[in-house]
Amino acid sequence: MLVEPKLVKSALRAQLEACYALTISALEFLPIGNDAAAWCYRVEARTGAYFLKLRKGALKLAALQVPRQLQRRGIKAVAPIVTEAGTLYASWGEYALILYPYIEGKSGWNMALTPAQWRAWGLTMRAIHQRSLARQLRTIAPREVFAEKWLGALDAIEGALAQSRFAGDAAAAALLWRRQRAEITQARQRYCALGRQLAAQAPAFVLCHADIHRANIILDKRGAIHIVDWDETLLAPKERDLMFFVGEAPQQSQEADFLNGYGSGAIDMLALAYYRYDWALQEFADYGERLFLAEGLDERELRRALTEFERLFAPGDVLAQARQAYARRCQVAPQPL
Repeated sequence: MLVEPKLVKSALRAQLEACYALTISALEFLPIGNDAAAWCYRVEARTGAYFLKLRKGALKLAALQVPRQLQRRGIKAVAPIVTEAGTLYASWGEYALILYPYIEGKSGWNMALTPAQWRAWGLTMRAIHQRSLARQLRTIAPREVFAEKWLGALDAIEGALAQSRFAGDAAAAALLWRRQRAEITQARQRYCALGRQLAAQAPAFVLCHADIHRANIILDKRGAIHIVDWDETLLAPKERDLMFFVGEAPQQSQEADFLNGYGSGAIDMLALAYYRYDWALQEFADYGERLFLAEGLDERELRRALTEFERLFAPGDVLAQARQAYARRCQVAPQPL
């Protein structure tokens, strides 16, 4: 989140020192990320620099354990550091403290990748998709549930819109939601229909990062790719990850470089269209919950949520990409927004 949580920083520092046997010289809040239940810090200690994720609410154990297994198998997945007690996180009241090594480098979001780096990324994703998980991890890793995930949240948002009055940015968002209801409804219908078709095909599941956009890779000083933020780890068809590259890379040549590294294999356009709509509905649900259902968000967070919600309907953004993928699947000309 962009706004630092209201907590006693000295107490957070003391808990980190006790749980990880650190001597901390600096604890700096980092206004990054888009997770409403997580906050990030840079930690300076005698032993080096660390990245701290402070999470509120339920933990996803697969997000902690899967990158450790991948790391042991030679993949540059940034995994949690073990506490003095031998756990992958430390508890602190209603929060979980998850400490990672701090990768000195640049986010892929903020720099242009070379053709060789796109190919290396493709090779890495193929290696992840080909890895089999240990039996224990297969039992805790979430599995794709087609055409169900976001429907409850969307129903709750519609209920709030029908029963509540809003002010400020939430009122502007409510007006936009009502104006775009036909688009949102169509997206929901296509998501459900595509999901049913895909489930009937019983596609093969692979290990997916599930949020593998360029902001979730760090390129170190040597240009090597490190994959961060495994919070959405999922067993699903490979297109759950490939949607971030097919039709998503900034240029067609970069998509070709990535696929050259990833290797041969048909891309299921049905699955690709489904995941485009899955992503759109996830965004509707996320920003709708923040704007209409959440409590305690400050004005800066509400304004950002409104801005991001408005952007969903812009040319070239997630809804337009979903419509484009649907058109390719159905082999019809895409309709303008």
